[in-house]
Amino acid sequence: MLTLMISLALSAATAESPATQPATETAAKPEKAKPKLICRRLADTGSRLPERECRTQEDWNRQADSINKRLNNAK
Repeated sequence: MLTLMISLALSAATAESPATQPATETAAKPEKAKPKLICRRLADTGSRLPERECRTQEDWNRQADSINKRLNNAK
């Protein structure tokens, strides 16, 4: 128990907080916006647990285009 308390105290003392970093360092690194994931429920496979697939909108569009091309070529 004592060693746990000591290790927590040491980790808290050595951890850097964002307030201690210089303002120029944080302002110089603009973060890229991560694309939003869109989750959809897949077709029922007979399982009790529903399956979900999460992709970006760009990935969903790419998949739909691919399926449409295959369907149009099959005619």
